[in-house]
Amino acid sequence: MTVLTVRLADHDPELFENVADPEAAAAASLVETEWLDLGPWEAERVARDGRGHFGILLLEGSIIRRVELGPRDGLELLGPGDVGRPWVTFGPNSSITTEARWRVHQRARVAHLDRRFAMRMAPWPEVAAALMDRLLRRQRFMAMHLAVSQIPKLQTRLRVLFWYLADRWGRVTADGIVINLPMTHELVAGLVGARRPGVTSALGELQRAGEISRRDDGRWIVHGEPPAELVAEDLAAQSPAAAY
Repeated sequence: MTVLTVRLADHDPELFENVADPEAAAAASLVETEWLDLGPWEAERVARDGRGHFGILLLEGSIIRRVELGPRDGLELLGPGDVGRPWVTFGPNSSITTEARWRVHQRARVAHLDRRFAMRMAPWPEVAAALMDRLLRRQRFMAMHLAVSQIPKLQTRLRVLFWYLADRWGRVTADGIVINLPMTHELVAGLVGARRPGVTSALGELQRAGEISRRDDGRWIVHGEPPAELVAEDLAAQSPAAAY
């Protein structure tokens, strides 16, 4: 493992936007980073000292977190800007037992926001607040995934997913918005909470309708504009929870 120390402000300046002395904060923002190769990742080992450790920050690449609960798995896709604390559990008194497995989906670079970094950032609590915003943003994305999984129509679920992916990983081209992620049918199925055969069929329908297409390298392209059914109130009307 090759560890490289960098200034976090150079790689994620958004975290430092609200500090009173950005130059001083940037100079103090030293963090250890490491590259992760494709394949399984033992994420829990990153906490050398969980006390005072803010967590890990994904700078580049993408990582899949798979949560196993009974016969079904749930998937979460993490990308640049996401903050995680993999060692945090439900607690010793929880009756729920789950197992999370992590896999590097695209070669990734993570920053260790350890206790030393936390102490250096103490004069600028705005940085800690920005990290809290990132954690809450990730929570919001998870809530969105839950809402998407409740939409009865699979095609609508896929539309929401692909436009979300386009927002986070998209690159605008003359042909449409290219999602810069390798996305298999199995991964798409896991993200929308559906079976792969049904997803394969629904993806085919969306392709025939010209809403999405796939390049030779496996990257998906989203075409046109977000459809009207993606407006929040329209999505809520399709959800069984809308009656509550």
